[in-house]
Amino acid sequence: MSTATRSTAPLPPAALQAMARIEQALAAPDRELVAKVGQALGLRRGWKPNAHLGETATRISMWSQIELNTLFERVGGTVTTRQVERSTSDGSSTWTATEITLTVQVPDVGPVEVVTDIEDDPEHGYRTDVPVVVVARYQSAAGHYRALATRGDYDGCLPVQDEMAMCRCQLAAAGRLDLIEAA
Repeated sequence: MSTATRSTAPLPPAALQAMARIEQALAAPDRELVAKVGQALGLRRGWKPNAHLGETATRISMWSQIELNTLFERVGGTVTTRQVERSTSDGSSTWTATEITLTVQVPDVGPVEVVTDIEDDPEHGYRTDVPVVVVARYQSAAGHYRALATRGDYDGCLPVQDEMAMCRCQLAAAGRLDLIEAA
């Protein structure tokens, strides 16, 4: 049995141009969305989501709390936290992390989530005293406090009140009590 090799002729320039136009038309809505998000958040020109990190035009990862805080200080938004399971790339180990999400309403796009994990390792750029993290800690503590008070666990409320007071002090020192005044 022999394998025949067929040579193919290169496509004519008109066909290549038509294919390029089709490809551009199919990708245009996503490119426009990415451009709007990048401009609204002040990201570098030509920014694109990293699909291998799970990013999309409306869900972006930041490498550190300081980077996320810089964005928060510049554009504002709503801060939330949640517990997530993380794993090594080979899946050999897992751990629970606290993910902080900054949600920004981008005109003509809608909500855009910018996320990072909260870690307390100042040597590697992670800090829990930056306003975006302090706001998240305060909001989490306030929710915990409400739940404890509802159950009548007033002894449990005391350490949570201390956490909230510490957050207020950190925000006051940063001149950013305005971030929790309504809370």
